[in-house]
Amino acid sequence: MFGSYGWGDGEWMRNWQEQCLKDGAIMAADPVICNDSPDDAALEECRSLGEALA
Repeated sequence: MFGSYGWGDGEWMRNWQEQCLKDGAIMAADPVICNDSPDDAALEECRSLGEALA
């Protein structure tokens, strides 16, 4: 899961992850949450997420 937000602290993404897990989803990796556009750390997390999905 990847989510970008322009306000708040990304709570909606954490809530979405929690609901997905409650519904029985299996996450390939931890979600990537960033403010607006990904910084270097978030880009690396996105690459790791892509590798986990591939």
